[in-house]
Amino acid sequence: MKSRDFYLERFLRHHHLNLNDLIWLSGDASKRRYARLNKKGTPLILMDSPMDEKPKEFFKIDKLLRKHHLPAPKIYAKNLRHGFMLLEDFGSEALSQAIQKNKKSDDLYLLALDTLVRLQKNVKEADSLPPAYPVLLSETLLFTEYYVPKVLGIKLSKEANQHFERIWTKLLKAVDALPKCLVLYDYHLDNIMLKSDGSLGLLDFQDALYGPIFYDLVSFVEDERYPLPVKKRKALLSHYFELRPVLAEEKYRPWLEVVAAHRHTRVMGIFGRLASLYGHPEYLKYVKNDWAFLRENLHSPLLKEYKEWLKKYLPKQLSIKE
Repeated sequence: MKSRDFYLERFLRHHHLNLNDLIWLSGDASKRRYARLNKKGTPLILMDSPMDEKPKEFFKIDKLLRKHHLPAPKIYAKNLRHGFMLLEDFGSEALSQAIQKNKKSDDLYLLALDTLVRLQKNVKEADSLPPAYPVLLSETLLFTEYYVPKVLGIKLSKEANQHFERIWTKLLKAVDALPKCLVLYDYHLDNIMLKSDGSLGLLDFQDALYGPIFYDLVSFVEDERYPLPVKKRKALLSHYFELRPVLAEEKYRPWLEVVAAHRHTRVMGIFGRLASLYGHPEYLKYVKNDWAFLRENLHSPLLKEYKEWLKKYLPKQLSIKE
């Protein structure tokens, strides 16, 4: 069986490039790799994505976004059988880095929200994507499968696990009735690039789903890696609802806290899995921010049963002050 490097070298040779042209970039916990290169004066990014990292899905979503003039990278060449692509180079500055440098941070947050609204309004074919409900439910259960037992060292009873699953099955069925749209599922500051011309570029959207319209909004506004003060978050939400006033109606708006509570529960489960199963404990440093956000959202009456579950089984971690 030929190695992955064999196929990579063959892909590069086919496009008149070689391995020595690559400058590998630091990555995250995924098995995808990225490298910067230059072809006849054109800067490019090589994406090396094993099949379980969904290169075909990346290609599909990229085409869909670009069809609607959304800032996904141009794809100059591809080999989807092995998961190699040559992409447009958006530069090396993520929105998180630009904001930390105080480059008109308020304007950049608003620009990213405006881009999200364009995405939600314009992509009408999102119902061709995988439905969010089963993914949201299965990833919620990572909280009780990995975070609670492996990170906290708390062994939950079968009854506690079943109760947790019943709570989220019921909540997510209700969330599934919300208006739906394309959900990039990872819309946060590290996955949005600030290009040299001041425009934005989107990355890491291979996990996109057809799901609840608030999901990317809470991922962006309640980012545990870069937590914002309450006043700033409220201002961003106000901006979003000014652009989408129908979603501020009473029948929709209260579900924002439920979607947010799900996201923080899910993320703690994912970080717990990364730490315990894949040897990436560095992600656990963000969990305290997920708990802080979760405590805020639990004031919603819609989350009363989940709040009671947490108080019963994880009272120390929750530390709710009535």
